[in-house]
Amino acid sequence: MKKYKSKVVVTAHDKGKDYLKHYGEGLFLRVRTAGTQSWLFSYQLPGNHRKFRMTLKGKSLTLKEARAMLPELHALVSQGIDPRNARAAKIAENIQAITMQKLFEAWMDCLKASDSATPDRIKAHESRWNLHLKDHLGNIFAKDITRAHLAGALEIMMRKKIKEETRKALTTLNLMLDYGLTHRFIEQNPARVLKPKDFSASAARPRKRFLTLPELNRLWAYLDDCVKNQDGKASSMNPITATAIKLLILTGARRGEVAAMRWNEIDFDAGTWIIPAEKTKNGQEHTIYLSRLANNLIQDLKKLNNTSEYIFDTGLNSRGHIHTDAITRAIRRLMIKDKITKKSKKETQQQDIAEPPLKDMRPFTPHDLRRSAATAWGMHLNAHPHVIEFMLNHKPKDKLHETYQHARYVNEQKDTWIKWGEWVERHVASIFENVVPIKKLIAI
Repeated sequence: MKKYKSKVVVTAHDKGKDYLKHYGEGLFLRVRTAGTQSWLFSYQLPGNHRKFRMTLKGKSLTLKEARAMLPELHALVSQGIDPRNARAAKIAENIQAITMQKLFEAWMDCLKASDSATPDRIKAHESRWNLHLKDHLGNIFAKDITRAHLAGALEIMMRKKIKEETRKALTTLNLMLDYGLTHRFIEQNPARVLKPKDFSASAARPRKRFLTLPELNRLWAYLDDCVKNQDGKASSMNPITATAIKLLILTGARRGEVAAMRWNEIDFDAGTWIIPAEKTKNGQEHTIYLSRLANNLIQDLKKLNNTSEYIFDTGLNSRGHIHTDAITRAIRRLMIKDKITKKSKKETQQQDIAEPPLKDMRPFTPHDLRRSAATAWGMHLNAHPHVIEFMLNHKPKDKLHETYQHARYVNEQKDTWIKWGEWVERHVASIFENVVPIKKLIAI
C-alpha cells in the first residue's frame, strides 16, 4: 500500500502557475503562486455525470489529516448525499447548539420584546430559573437535554418540600422548551412527558376561604385605626398599606394591580380606574368603576403622597410602589406573630412584640379578599355570575362563548361596584352591632 508523507511541502514556483496535485481517491492539493495551499475533494454523485469539488476545511491540514476525512466523504457520496450540503447542515446544527442557559435568556428576551407576559410573571420565571434550575441544567446543550436531566432538577426541589415551586418550575421548563422547539433549537420537548404528580407537586385544591361579614368588619376597623394612626402600637400597619388592603376589598382587584396603581389610571370625574393590559393577568385592559368610598380613599392619599406617579408609594421600594409581598406580609402579621430575628439575649428581652390584632381569626390571604368581594357581590347584591366574571377580568372558559359573545355588561358591572361601595360603607366600615341582619340586606 502506498505510503503518504505526513506533511506536504511544495510550492507553485516550481511551475510558475497555480496547479493541482492528485493524491488519489479524489483528493487534490491546490497550490497557488501566492504560496497558499488547500485540500480539495473531487466527487461525482450517483446518476450524475457532473463532477463537483469542495474545499476541505481546516488550517494547515497535513496529508494524513486530509486522508482521514475521505471515508466519511465517500460514504455520503455513495448515499447520493452532496457533502457540501451535509457540511452546511452540520454548521447550522452547531450554530443552533446553544446551552439551556442561552435558551432561557433567548426566551426571556422574546417575552420582554413581545409583551406576552407581565413583568411580574417574567420576574417569577427568572427567579425560579436562577434559584432552582440554572445550576443543574444551565450548562447542558439544549439539543441534548433529556427527561432524566429535567427530572433530576425537579427531584432536588421535591426533596426541599417546595411543592408549589416545583409545579411552577415544570411550567417554566415546558414554556421555555416549547419556545426552543418553535425556534428549532431542539427537536422535541422532553418536559411534556413529565407531570406534577411525578414529583408530588400536583396543584393544591382551590382555596375556598372568604371573609364573613363580622370578619370584614373587624379587619376594616383595624385598618381604620392604622390610617388614623391612633393605636400607636409597634405592629400598626403603614396607612398607605392599610388603604391598599381596603381597595382590595372594594374593587376585588388583584394585589399586584392595586400595588402598582398609578394616578394617571384614575379618572375621578368619571369614577373609573383603567388597568392597562400589561398589568392584567389575561393581557386585557380592565375598567373598574370606583364607588364613592373607593374614590374618597384614593383622594385622601394625596395628603400622604402627592409627588410619586404611584398612588401606593411608601418611599421604601426602589420600584416606586409598595411590593405585592409587602401586602401579603402585612395581612399575615394581623394573625401570626412575627418571628424574632437573631439578636443578643438582652436585646430580645427588651423587645416588646405586640400580639397580632386578629390572632383568633382564621388565616386569610390578599387573594381571599378578592374571593370575599366576589362572593359578596353574588350573595348580598344578587349580581349574576357572568357579570362577576367580567368584574374579576376572567377569560371565558368557553372558547365558543369568547369567540361569539362580546357583551361586557358594563352597566351591570358599574351598578354592582357602586352598590358594593355603599354596602361596605354602611355595613362593613361601621360598628358591626348596628348592621342589619343579612336576610334583610339581600333586599338592598
